[in-house]
Amino acid sequence: MGAWVCLLSLLFLVGAVCGAKEKSKNHGNITRAFHSAKIPGFGLGMDWESEFVKDKICIGTNGRWSVPSNREHHYRNLKNRFTNCTYVDGNLELTWLQDGYYDLSFLQYIREVTGYVLISHVDLERVVLPSLQIIRGRTLFKMSNYKEEFALIVTTSKMYTVELPALRDVLSGSIVLFNNYNLCHVQTIDWKEIISDSKGRYIYNYNFSSPERQCPACHKNCSAGCWGEGIENCQKFSKENCSPQCYQGRCFGSNPRECCHLFCAGGCVGPKQSDCIACKNFYDGGVCTQECPPMQIYNPITYSWEPNPHGKYAYGATCVKDCPEHLLKDNGACVRVCPFNKKAVNGECVPCDGPCPKTCTGDVQINAGNIDSFKDCTVIEGYLHILENSFTGYQQFFTNLTFGERYPAMHPDRLEVFSTLKEITGFLNIQAYHADFKNLSCFRNLEIIGGRTLHDLFSSLYIVKTSLESLDLRSLKRINSGTVAILENKHLCFAEKVNWKKIRKSVEHQSLLHNNRNPQSCIQAGLVCHEQCTKDGCWGKGADQCLACANYRLSNVCLQNCSVIPGIYRANNEVCEHCDEQCGSSCSGPGPEKCDTCKYARDGPFCVSKCPITKYNDEGECKHCHPNCVDGCTGPRNTLGVGGCNSCEKAIMNENATVNICLHKTESCPDGYFYEWIGRPQEQENLKPLAGKAICRKCHPRCKKCTGYGFHELVCQQCTNYKKGEQCEDECPSEYYPDDTKRECLKCDEQCRGCTGPGSEKCTFCEHFKVYYDNPPTPNSTFKCIASCPPEYPHKIFSPDSTDHPYCSAEYVAHLKSSLESESSFVIYGIIIGVIFFVIVAIATGTIFYHHCRKLKETENTLKMTMTMAGLEDEPLRSPIVQPNLAKLRIIKEAEMRRGSILGYGAFGTVYKGVWVPEGESAKIPVAIKVLREDTGVNTSKEFLDEAFIMATVDHPNLLQLLAVCMTSQMMLVTQLMPLGCLLDFVRTNRDKIGSKLLLNWCTQIAKGMAYLEEKRLVHRDLAARNVLVQTLACVKITDFGLAKLLDINEEEYKAAGGKMPIKWLALECIQHRIFTHKSDVWAFGVTVWEILTFGERPYDSVPARDVPELLEKGERLQQPKICTINVYMIMIQCWMLDAENRPGFKELAEDFAKMSRDPGRYLVISEKHMRIQNYGFQDNHDLVRNLGSSIDNSGSQTGEEYLQPKSRAPLSVTELTSLSGSIPSTLASFWPSAPAHTISDGSCSPQNQHNWNRERLRYARAHGLNPNSVNIGNNTDCSSLQYRDDSSVFNKDDVGSDEYDAARSQAQVGSLKLELPLDEDDYLVPSPQQTQVTSTYVDLIGDAKNTEEVPDNMFRSYADFCKTNIDNPEYLMGTETPCQTLGIPTVSELVHSNAPPTDSVNSSSSVNYIPHKLSEEESDHEYYNDFDRLQRELQPLQQKGETTV
Repeated sequence: MGAWVCLLSLLFLVGAVCGAKEKSKNHGNITRAFHSAKIPGFGLGMDWESEFVKDKICIGTNGRWSVPSNREHHYRNLKNRFTNCTYVDGNLELTWLQDGYYDLSFLQYIREVTGYVLISHVDLERVVLPSLQIIRGRTLFKMSNYKEEFALIVTTSKMYTVELPALRDVLSGSIVLFNNYNLCHVQTIDWKEIISDSKGRYIYNYNFSSPERQCPACHKNCSAGCWGEGIENCQKFSKENCSPQCYQGRCFGSNPRECCHLFCAGGCVGPKQSDCIACKNFYDGGVCTQECPPMQIYNPITYSWEPNPHGKYAYGATCVKDCPEHLLKDNGACVRVCPFNKKAVNGECVPCDGPCPKTCTGDVQINAGNIDSFKDCTVIEGYLHILENSFTGYQQFFTNLTFGERYPAMHPDRLEVFSTLKEITGFLNIQAYHADFKNLSCFRNLEIIGGRTLHDLFSSLYIVKTSLESLDLRSLKRINSGTVAILENKHLCFAEKVNWKKIRKSVEHQSLLHNNRNPQSCIQAGLVCHEQCTKDGCWGKGADQCLACANYRLSNVCLQNCSVIPGIYRANNEVCEHCDEQCGSSCSGPGPEKCDTCKYARDGPFCVSKCPITKYNDEGECKHCHPNCVDGCTGPRNTLGVGGCNSCEKAIMNENATVNICLHKTESCPDGYFYEWIGRPQEQENLKPLAGKAICRKCHPRCKKCTGYGFHELVCQQCTNYKKGEQCEDECPSEYYPDDTKRECLKCDEQCRGCTGPGSEKCTFCEHFKVYYDNPPTPNSTFKCIASCPPEYPHKIFSPDSTDHPYCSAEYVAHLKSSLESESSFVIYGIIIGVIFFVIVAIATGTIFYHHCRKLKETENTLKMTMTMAGLEDEPLRSPIVQPNLAKLRIIKEAEMRRGSILGYGAFGTVYKGVWVPEGESAKIPVAIKVLREDTGVNTSKEFLDEAFIMATVDHPNLLQLLAVCMTSQMMLVTQLMPLGCLLDFVRTNRDKIGSKLLLNWCTQIAKGMAYLEEKRLVHRDLAARNVLVQTLACVKITDFGLAKLLDINEEEYKAAGGKMPIKWLALECIQHRIFTHKSDVWAFGVTVWEILTFGERPYDSVPARDVPELLEKGERLQQPKICTINVYMIMIQCWMLDAENRPGFKELAEDFAKMSRDPGRYLVISEKHMRIQNYGFQDNHDLVRNLGSSIDNSGSQTGEEYLQPKSRAPLSVTELTSLSGSIPSTLASFWPSAPAHTISDGSCSPQNQHNWNRERLRYARAHGLNPNSVNIGNNTDCSSLQYRDDSSVFNKDDVGSDEYDAARSQAQVGSLKLELPLDEDDYLVPSPQQTQVTSTYVDLIGDAKNTEEVPDNMFRSYADFCKTNIDNPEYLMGTETPCQTLGIPTVSELVHSNAPPTDSVNSSSSVNYIPHKLSEEESDHEYYNDFDRLQRELQPLQQKGETTV
């Protein structure tokens, strides 16, 4: 019986729905919140079993607890909005219904709410929603005193019951019921049956002092709770009573097979997808699905996307064929707003072409604080409120009773920001009064009001109680939804005249236009439509405010016809259009081809702003260029320049480098011209347009056809006149005769001296003898030339007609000189005498003129000197700033060079090892010869000489010196030979043998060399370890001046024009701006030091060169070498400062590295024990000379420095000192053995130690009665006779530059004597561990004090004083007494006493003070021994272990 009752109830319900639907069709005056979408119902199973019949969709509200100003009006809005609705898209809010007689039966068809349901302040006795089945909770209600979000809220109401008998499912959110005075039965409901959200909760709260009302019991047939009295309010179950097999789902019975499909929501009547009461995801044509059918499907056959004929759009939880008008279509869904990268076009979201129109968020009241945020907006998503306090200002007040921002007054002119607005998706509400607020011209470009959300009276355009006089909405074309409400505007005209039906798309609501300005008053004020407007009305005064035009429309302006203004044409019977922008004053249609006149130029039928590239403008008409022109032209001529082509593929050049005519690219050069390609842009102005093109240059005048310029057969294919051998000639030389057939010059017979044809018979003159065919010969007789007279013609006769050569005759003929011959001889003699006389007169005249000019020059110089001394000279005799360059450049012959093997290849040519033998001298100098390549051009030769100029200008021990230049066909630069190669390869090869002192010495020398270049204002530009050469272990030299530039006196930087650059060695300003300074060389010096200390690693090895500038800008630098301390690395970091002014100078760098080289172990961490490395000795030079030329005596072999070194810089020889006095023993000469000069082991290439020797030896000569005046400075001695030796491996004399040896067992040698010295690995004296018998623990460099009394009076008497003041290690002299003991060094007294023969005192000769020249940079920073001490020990006989003199 109960089943039949349910079935009858369902049939009744379906009939009621259908009746309501028919009623809604018959009553069109029922207003609703939104134009409803018609959605066909679907049956779950059979139609009569369906409990879910969808009909109309309504838009919900979002008012929350807002109190309406007119509650009766509020009730009517709710009724109009939700009448006959079955589907609420949004929230269902029933609030402030406190009249007990309100009828809520209009809610009876609502079956589904997508948002939340709010029932608040409702005082009706019953609230019944009999059909509500699903609350989806897509938007939830949030309250401050609860952390949950709610889908069903019932609060602060006086009703007795909330009857929701059909409610089956709340998909998301919680449920709260609180503070309801009389509410019954809700506590009997099993809310777990309804709440599907795993986090959802049921909350019930009653906060009144009086007890709750006693509720009647549920109907007796109710198995559990109920919503109210009666059997129809019993709670229905589809989840809690299900079998466990239906976990997390619904069921239609308690059996395991009676489970609903997982896509069902709220229960079902069967197991299929079509049996669902509601759908959890989407409803599609009677079936619940996971997704709607896509709008496009993939075709695997054509591999493309195709439209799906069954595709549907997702609208809420429903799949529809078309979206409602208030929504947009986007990617298979109905949306309210397009995504950021799309725009709305005809109700669909399409990708933007370029930047999208600016979309702004609305839903605000306009005020002074937010008005500027709408600048440049084209679409506003939401609604706008323009209220009176928008102009007057107001205090913001929040719903939680707190104050917000205070907004100041705003003038209506600021509404002009809306001039770009084209669409408002919500509504426009204007309720503002201001004296200057006369119209809505700020919205003059507004085209669409969407009405997705509506204002009061279901209006999209709401204008009430304003100061407007006209609307001026001239672009408004459509109001998609809602009505128009324009009320109580006492000054507004034109509104009643507008045909709103043409604009409004919704027909469900009528326009509300009441209590505006009286039409008669508008007419009297002249506020009427323009005469060109139709009866559809207008928005304001003027022809541009018409809704429709009576005659023609031009854009937004109505016209009488299309000829009233120029520049327009009649498009059709209603529209005028502007002519194309290229047209002049008139046209006959659209496009540039319809112009009557052209504004700029006409190209055929078209008007154009400029002629195409293949044409030129000839008085407003585009005419074709010559076919040979490319890149346009300025005239018809077939040549380059004004009136001709801008460029051409091929051109014929005149001899003056101007273009004669242009050729087509397929044409070949005419005869007499050759083809040439012009590559890079040319400096010549007339050739710049031909860059990358071809030209035909004229052949040489001697050449008729050629492939290049010249008259050699390699380039000349056909000669203009004659060809002689491999060259063309204008005419044949005298030794040749022309062959007119072959156009060649053929050589005459060898017996001829000039000829007219082949053979000895065609000779003009003979080389030896003639033989005439006629006897006796006549002037017209023919002859032939022979080498000697034949036997038949034995006689040699001088013919009077042939004075040059004799002829052979059978008989002897004696010829007398004719009168003509005599006269000729007299003439010859006269000429000779005249020439001699003329020469004598010329010599005499020249001598006189020379003496006269010399006398004038002396007079002029005297006058200048007088003016200078008198202070009358206008300018100085020479520049006071720039010193003259006195560098010498030596030019040598190629015969002086002996070229050997190849050393390498440079930028300009090949570098050979060789020997230079100066002409007329016995010296043989090993050199490096840089030979310029034969195929180089003029610019390369100039750059080659520029490098020679730089090398000849510099003169420094650490800069490679140019010895000479050989100016042959292959130009050569002769430089010093650096036998050990470049420093980069050297440190890579010998990294395990190089010590710390050697590395720091090299850095010091490079810094000194660069400091010299800085002083000479030379920027090297290519400093790197590869450009530093190693002469010996203790001497390196900077080379490769190919990129060096000399700065002028007023220049501080050099800007390079182009070329390759070593990116990884350059400062950032060099890479970015090609600016080179001394500070950029400092950067390169830092990289060079890094290369040395890493033993030749590549800088930025893993970084491509193109990425280095970005890496430097980020602040990254080369990593710290493993062997160097932070002190050295910080100096390198200073060299790499981005600001060039913050980098140190080379002089400062040289001082820093020189200081560190004195204590190398403190700054570089290298294990230096057992390190040994061989040097390149003087013997290698002899071997080089011997190998290059066995015929050359190599006894005079010497280095380039020795050959060019000034004589005054060599040390004094012992033999020269001993020759001054006989008081010095002859054995002293052995202490200065004759040896070639080489570098000193203190890290300096300059011979400064030689100056120390000279100074001390001269001092000794003066102290001991020697005559310094007669001292001759020799150049064949060696200042480095003191050498260290290792017992295990004896070093030769060329190893003195190395600081790697065994420090524990070191020896010093004076002459041939070895001395045991306690030295550390850096050549420092250390205290000896063997000394135990002396109280002093410090090294004593003198001898025992008791032996000093035996020293002769004339020798070393001031030694102790000298030692105290001049010893290099003063820390070893700690006491007040003179040190009295030595370690391994014989004392002076012992040596003198044992070996010196007794001699008389030497009387000192009169002497002149002599001070050797000494440069500051040549002074040694640290010497291991005092020169005076060493001198004395070398001047004494030595005795050790009983041995006698050495």
